[in-house]
Amino acid sequence: MGLYIRPRSLGIISKPLERDDDLRTSICCLCNGGCGLKVSLDHEGKVQAVFGDRDNPYNKGKICAKPMEIVQTLYGPYRVGHPLRRINGKFERITWEEALKLIAQRYNHYSQENGTGSIVGITSKIGGSYSKLAHSIFSKLTGMANYGTGPICMESELKVRKDIFGNGSASSPLSDVIKSKIMLIVGNNCAQTKAGQFHWISEAKQQGTKVVVIDTRFTETAQMADRFIQIRPGTDTVLGMALLKIIINNNLYDQAFVSEYTNGFEQLAEAVEAFTLKQAADITGVPRNVIEELAEDLAVRKPGMLFEGRGIVCVNNAGASIRAFEDLMAILGNIGKPGAGIISHINNYGNARDLIPKKDVIKPDRKRSATALYQAMEEGEIKMVFIAGNPCVNWPDSRRMTQAIQGLDFVVSHTLFLDDSAMLADIVLPATHWLEEAGVQASVHRVLQWKDQAAATYAESRSGGDLFRQLAKYMGLETSYFPNSPQKAWELERTHNKSIEGITVERLRKTPGGVHFPCPANGQEAERLYESSLFPTPSGRVELARKNNIAIEYINVFDSPGNQGVSPEKYPYLLSTNKVASHYHTICQYSNWAQEMEKQPYVEMHPQTASELGLTDGDPVRLETVTGSLVLPARITFSVPRGYFTTQPYFGLHSPYRQTPVNSLFPVAVDPVGGNFANKNIMCSASAEGRAGQ
Repeated sequence: MGLYIRPRSLGIISKPLERDDDLRTSICCLCNGGCGLKVSLDHEGKVQAVFGDRDNPYNKGKICAKPMEIVQTLYGPYRVGHPLRRINGKFERITWEEALKLIAQRYNHYSQENGTGSIVGITSKIGGSYSKLAHSIFSKLTGMANYGTGPICMESELKVRKDIFGNGSASSPLSDVIKSKIMLIVGNNCAQTKAGQFHWISEAKQQGTKVVVIDTRFTETAQMADRFIQIRPGTDTVLGMALLKIIINNNLYDQAFVSEYTNGFEQLAEAVEAFTLKQAADITGVPRNVIEELAEDLAVRKPGMLFEGRGIVCVNNAGASIRAFEDLMAILGNIGKPGAGIISHINNYGNARDLIPKKDVIKPDRKRSATALYQAMEEGEIKMVFIAGNPCVNWPDSRRMTQAIQGLDFVVSHTLFLDDSAMLADIVLPATHWLEEAGVQASVHRVLQWKDQAAATYAESRSGGDLFRQLAKYMGLETSYFPNSPQKAWELERTHNKSIEGITVERLRKTPGGVHFPCPANGQEAERLYESSLFPTPSGRVELARKNNIAIEYINVFDSPGNQGVSPEKYPYLLSTNKVASHYHTICQYSNWAQEMEKQPYVEMHPQTASELGLTDGDPVRLETVTGSLVLPARITFSVPRGYFTTQPYFGLHSPYRQTPVNSLFPVAVDPVGGNFANKNIMCSASAEGRAGQ
């Protein structure tokens, strides 16, 4: 049996639970790692413990803190069990029928009086495949515009990769790394963020794969690498361009691949001449000989793989950095081959087509960017919002987001917990946990896995799949388009999506670890993309330059969105957030065990920075940006560079931590190329707040 955790205290007198004879098989749905789980239930159908599934060929029984601690939240005091309505400032319990009737009445009113654009969804946690399909159908029938995980997690990565290759998904499975000669990990602490799958990288290293980590911080991942290259914050683009320059100028690229399968090579070669190697070394802090040695390694050690993380995606100059490293993989010919390619937690299998006749499809009458959403709420253009997630914690400028939502006419929250966002709602609807819902889950190995419902539904919770179908009925919409079960939803989805047409629920259930996709009607699964060197771009080739014929354009971090016009004298430092395994999402903060592992958020800083500020370990330090300030305890470490602060995201006021969200310090600013919000490399000031205990 794999690792497990009890859903109660973990004191020194805690004893292991007795093993059950009938463990339920499931899949973790927290990070697209796709780790297999075994779930132990009590006689009431409640979860007692979670184990790693040794029969799953991908995580092989290994899991991280996330699925273990989440178990503790299922029956905790913050879990929402019944529909609630705010009356005179207080929540009162109502029935599902009362809630749905009121939501339907308000939705129809605003749509008819103010247009479809007056209602939006902020839906980063809509649920599993059943719920996502129902949400998509509902949005098409109503014209509701939605803002999901893209702006806060992966928008830049998705857009840039789609521009280059025609598909924003990973080109290769993580399991391919054992066939690789070199793995380049950039801005990615996957030992924490994909901990249940990290053994693939460790095993590859043991078999001879050279692991190179490029990061601002000396992370857990960096500690196991063959080579760690510490880089100055926000300068990844320059390092990528320097590597490209060496590869191109020394004819170390795959000339046959470039000639036959790419466009824009000349523009790329011209762009990388913007910096000499000396300039690149001065800007990045990486010695010239190290850059040259890495370029040689990448050219000689083939096949090679790239695994980027939020460290170069959720930044204010992300697009150029992503393009530099992915163009690098392309010109080396590291695409479409075993042991080659780009690994990512983005593994989209496409959308179902023609589910609804065009006559019944309604489009939003207004299109807004994620940044424009704030102003539209503040100025009254938006009247109603449907929330499935916690934007008051995980979107930037948390205070502004909170005030904007407070000013709306009507707010609905479909949620597990009474979190910061749910506390602002007029109607709160109890959502099912992923252990309480069947469906398909994608994986970092480019597979789809089926999971049955593992735990009894808590109280009156309902899935998004049921919610949207039932709400459509009360709104007078055509309900025949909605499937009424996760199994029927997948059958409908796969028969309207050629890339997954050959993947039935029966096949998924019979296949440990799941089925690779694309998998068309003939049932032939594709382990990796582009093996035939056919790319779904307009030209059918890899596009090494952008549509404006500019391949890569470096933006200095201090001149990037969020930092433009900010005084370096007043804000001389840089602030970032970085996830840890025990606090990967906002829902993790409701776990007792997460609180034991991370008693409170803290800010890491270099000893010299601490000395400059007169701080010792544990002292409170006030961090301030143009959007606000926050006091956190100092944690002094050599793992971060001087003049740089990093803390953990996703703590809220309405949680056991009672912590102002750190995203309140990040302005509403996006990467100009890809559109991702920046939650790293924002200019800040820091000062001692007074020593602990004073």
